Formats: sequence, structure tokens, C-alpha cells
Amino acid sequence: MSQAPPPPRLSKRDRTRQALIAATLAVAEEKGFAGASLEAIAERAGMTRGAIYSNFKGRSELLMAAFTSVGLKIDRTFAPAENLKAQLRVFADSLIATLPKAPGIGTLHAEFYHHTLTDPDLRATIAREFETGFAAIGGQLAAQHRGRLAISGETLAWSIQALAMGFVYQAILAPGTLSDSMVREAFDALADGATRHP
Repeated sequence: MSQAPPPPRLSKRDRTRQALIAATLAVAEEKGFAGASLEAIAERAGMTRGAIYSNFKGRSELLMAAFTSVGLKIDRTFAPAENLKAQLRVFADSLIATLPKAPGIGTLHAEFYHHTLTDPDLRATIAREFETGFAAIGGQLAAQHRGRLAISGETLAWSIQALAMGFVYQAILAPGTLSDSMVREAFDALADGATRHP
């Protein structure tokens, strides 16, 4: 019987980043994201503030990395498919698979986004990441469905995000109220509305 190869060893930089992210989450759990100062994070990690700046652009990027490390993992590759409905069905199924985990991140999710209201740098970091990410997804979708979309690729990308996050919040606030068919039907409807019909 052959054994699976051992996982690749992390580089020193990756290990340092992981330690800083773990320290950030530990401090945030105790003091909230507002109380997660660079000094407290560095002390928890047994490092200096310099180690933080060697691995992250600043506090906002570190907080964002920590939050996304424990967030829901939804497949956003949008590999080509026969049509938009088939493509969004793959996305819907990925979302369905992650929704049972949503209640477990509800408190962290709410606390993180509440903190962004008081932290202009973090809010700007999130806005930039979203804008860049959804522009890229929009370009990809537009290229894959050339001339067949009734809306722009970027509008479609943002619509997918809005619909997905609506389901995530519903799963956080009222677990068990969503059926798989509801999620699939919603994305089927989005695909129908976003596709030009002869």
C-alpha cells in the first residue's frame, strides 16, 4: 500500500504569516477586532511589529487576511460550462455545501463588519479587494459568454455576490430555513435573467 506524499513544507515566511494570523484571531476573539492592535498581535505571536510589516502592508491587510482565513470557502473559479445556467449551478452547489458552516462564523462575521464601520483603512482595503476581484470575475464571465449576456459581466459578478451573501446571512440568522432547491432556483433565475434570449 502506497502512502500519500507528505504535505509540502511551508516556507519561513508562510509560517510567520500563519502565526500572525492565528495571533490576530486569538486577540480578536478576546478583545474584538477594534482591540486587535498591532502591539497586542505581535506580543501574542511572540514577534515584533516589524515582523508584521515584513509580511503585511499594515493592520488592515492583516485583519483582512485573518478574517478570510476562517470565512466560508465558496468556489468562485467559474470554469467554462455549456451555458451560464450550468455554470451558476456549479456555484450554487458550492454555496449549498458551505451554508451549514455559516452559523459558526456568524458572531465573527458580524463583529468584523461592524468594526469596518469605524476603521476607514480597513473599509478601503475591503472595497479595493472587492472591486479588483469582481472586475476580474466579471471580465472572465463576459469573455466566456461573449455577446450572450443581457447585463455586463461585472454587474453579473456583483449580482452573484449579492445573492450568495443574502443566502449566507439567512443561514446565519435562521439556520435550516433554506432548502437546496431554493438556492438552485434563485441562481437559475439569475442565469435566465442575465442571458440574452432569441
